[in-house]
Order: sequence, then structure tokens, then C-alpha cells
Amino acid sequence: MNDSATPEVPSPLLDRELIDQIRKIEQATGRKDVLSGFVSKLENTLGGFGAAFSDQVARGDNAGAVRAAHTLKGTCRQLGALQLGDLFAEVEAAAKAGDFAGAKRTFDAGAALVAQSLDALKKA
Repeated sequence: MNDSATPEVPSPLLDRELIDQIRKIEQATGRKDVLSGFVSKLENTLGGFGAAFSDQVARGDNAGAVRAAHTLKGTCRQLGALQLGDLFAEVEAAAKAGDFAGAKRTFDAGAALVAQSLDALKKA
């Protein structure tokens, strides 16, 4: 529970424990491309998110737009990109409230965070 006198502490950019778990999967399977494969897929999805989100809203597929934000929120958090997951939680919340323009603005305003998070994941 957070009151107005206590500022919220932002999530760290990356959760190293989650990334370490993915690295353990790589070791167990003898593959070195598990994390990089997930990051590449995330990068492609993020690259098309803005246009796809806008298209879904334009077609009246509001549930699809909410679902897309929700899916990215979960994907980012599972990969350990916590702040990026938080960004998509905000996008999802705005979309659920019917504020699709606000959701798009939130995503667009997070462009630097998207780039920073992808770069950090690639270096992890």
C-alpha cells in the first residue's frame, strides 16, 4: 500500500535472477541462443507494436489491443526486463480504461526505455 507521502521505488531495469535462470536453461540444453532468441523475438514484436496496436483500435478490436499490451507486459517481465514490463502495465491499464490514445502516448513516450532495455538484455 502506497500513500502520497511515500514515493514509489521504480523497478530495476533488469532482474538478473530471471536472466540467470534463462542462462541455466541454456547450459542444461547445450544451447547458447535461448536468451538471444527471446530478445530478438521481443525486439521484433516491440518494433511492430505501435502500428499493430493502432490498427487493432482502428478496427474496433479493443480487446485485442488490451491483450497485446498484456502479452508484452508478461513477456518483458518473464525475460527480466522489469521497467519495460511496468511500461506495458501502464499501456494495458490505459487501454483497459478505454484511453487508447493515452495508451499509445505512453508507449511512444517509452521509446528510450524500450531501446535501453533491449540493449541491456542483449548485453546480459
